[in-house]
Amino acid sequence: MRLPHIWNTKLSRFIKLVVYVGMISAFILWDLTQAHSKLAMVYSSFFPDSESKAAAAQPATVSIVQSNDPALGPDTCGLTSEVITYTTISKMVRRAVDLAGGLRSIIKSGDTVLIKPNLVQQDSSGSGGITDVRVVKAVVFLVDEISHGKIKIIVGEGSPRPFTTFEKASGTTATPWKQLFDVPGYQDLKTEALAAGIDFRLSNLNGNSDTNPWSELDTVTVPGGGQAQPQGGKYFVHRDVTHASVYITVPVMKIHKDVRYTGALKNQIGLAASSRYGFNKMSGVSQDGKTHKLLHMSEMSSTWHNWQDKEIVDLASIARIRFSVVDAITCLDSTKSPNYDKSDGSNLKISNRVKMNTIIAGADPVAVDNVCCRVMGLNPDDIDHITLAERVGLGTNNSANITVVGATIDKARRLFRYPQPFGTTNSSSFGQSNRTWLLTGFFPASGISNPMSQEFIPNEASVAPAAGAGGWSQPVYFIDDQILLGDYYSTLGSQAAVSYAFSYFTALSAQQAELWVGSDEALKIYLNGVVVYDYTGTRTFAGNEFYKEIVTINVQQGINRLLVKSYQSAGKYSFSLNICEVQANTLYKGNRIPGLKFTTAGTATAVHATGESVPTSFALHDCFPNPFNPATTISYELPAKNRVTLRVYDVQGREVAKLVEAEQSAGHHSLAWNASHLSSGVYFARLTAGGFVQTRRMLLMK
Repeated sequence: MRLPHIWNTKLSRFIKLVVYVGMISAFILWDLTQAHSKLAMVYSSFFPDSESKAAAAQPATVSIVQSNDPALGPDTCGLTSEVITYTTISKMVRRAVDLAGGLRSIIKSGDTVLIKPNLVQQDSSGSGGITDVRVVKAVVFLVDEISHGKIKIIVGEGSPRPFTTFEKASGTTATPWKQLFDVPGYQDLKTEALAAGIDFRLSNLNGNSDTNPWSELDTVTVPGGGQAQPQGGKYFVHRDVTHASVYITVPVMKIHKDVRYTGALKNQIGLAASSRYGFNKMSGVSQDGKTHKLLHMSEMSSTWHNWQDKEIVDLASIARIRFSVVDAITCLDSTKSPNYDKSDGSNLKISNRVKMNTIIAGADPVAVDNVCCRVMGLNPDDIDHITLAERVGLGTNNSANITVVGATIDKARRLFRYPQPFGTTNSSSFGQSNRTWLLTGFFPASGISNPMSQEFIPNEASVAPAAGAGGWSQPVYFIDDQILLGDYYSTLGSQAAVSYAFSYFTALSAQQAELWVGSDEALKIYLNGVVVYDYTGTRTFAGNEFYKEIVTINVQQGINRLLVKSYQSAGKYSFSLNICEVQANTLYKGNRIPGLKFTTAGTATAVHATGESVPTSFALHDCFPNPFNPATTISYELPAKNRVTLRVYDVQGREVAKLVEAEQSAGHHSLAWNASHLSSGVYFARLTAGGFVQTRRMLLMK
């Protein structure tokens, strides 16, 4: 039956209308998708500090074993001996692993164990540039002992040089390897392991296929969503990593020009497959139009963000590290690559080589990196990726929470030189800004003459705020060294304004220190009520700069009050701040004071540097100062690891503060207590540790 012409016309118009509406709807949907995508690329510069998991970190044990350890029997040798044997190294690895808890509780028959060395360049074992193959071999044979021939052992690394046909066509200019792991010793390790009946193979974590390595990669979501925001919480990682039952990281310990230190955590950058990200991880590959790449520090000048520490932590989270064995047999200072003598390419002529003949091991990779840094004379609180790893829950960076067994840190310590040249754009010169602050709202300052001399909060020099009270924010965590106040005060726009940022910090002793600080406009800093820095001009503070000036200050023992008053009129509204040791030699300059801890709570604990004599008895000392207003420091000593409770009571016997309730290591401990919320009067601090109980009287005078 044919419809009349008029119905055909109406039907045609109706169909066209449906098509048009569909096309418009599709365009709107696409446009919204694009808008959402663009909005997703607006990075967050700060987060609530309440998201931190650092307080939940468990105590950790880290071992240090050196080649002169009597427990090695007749196979000991000097700490700088160049003829250290595999027998000695294997005994050192075994002892270090056993002291740190061993592998048998985490590995069983039938497991697949991936061992990740650090092979970033074509150097030989003993150069300090790569993990010594003898350390890797010792770990391989130690794992196999748990169930001989019944554990699949893979030594895997994201090869830094092209090897496959696909890799050679990726657009890289790197010189190809002739064979996989084309560094001395690793092919021999494969031969020896197979001959010994070990289920063993080497794996190119970029992909082993000659033409289609992408088929071996998984798209992995970072647990917790990820920290490197441009990556969207996802990375391309080889399935040998994602399918492994147990992951063991075996890095070489050395200095790195961008992140200052490389070790247990930093080693995981090699997991970002070069068949996707390129051979320096930042270039991408030709096969997908160089779309995927890590950013590291490349956006600091444009968006003012450094993503390298976040990428390290993301990949360490994906790895699910179960154990770390750090090769400190031969290390490097100054830079991550060996500085060979041009006239003599042997290892003995490398100018930045540090011979230590040491192994450091533990199950907690953050704690292991903490100990490695202290062995190198670095402050782990200055290393971005270590503090961030603790924040996301990968382990503890609290030295008071780490038991060191074997050799002491003091015995093992060597002073490592920092990368040069020294200067405002050298991240290794600066360390790390304090990242967590209490903030006020901004105060409009347009039309006010000399606003930095005006008090926008009463008695600004003497403030001692509590989080969330009196117009102060809850603690805010900033992701970079430049504290981007312009992002926090997003409604400010271009109007002139003043704002305040506050933090307490504790110091183990009264001492002279260096205040490292940067800003592009006026900045005033009060320390314990005294102006210690007052900049009134304007200047360039580029995204890749970490500080502008260094001034000498005096910090007091115990708790200190730090107030930063900032002004904005036309700048980007940011500042940076670190408190470092006084050091004239630029090779070692820029180390945060050991034991100094920033806190927004007004209370904090610190433990004296390992290497001091361990107390022989329990003791609770008088607080200092006493009388006090509003803060004081409580110090105590523990002769052994113990469960500790420290509470404060008023004269009626009512508990007013619970300062400590945790297991703590032996040592000299100090805790800063802020009583700004309490009335003047007498209070009592009571320490309980095992069967020990002691009480001290304190007088608060406001």
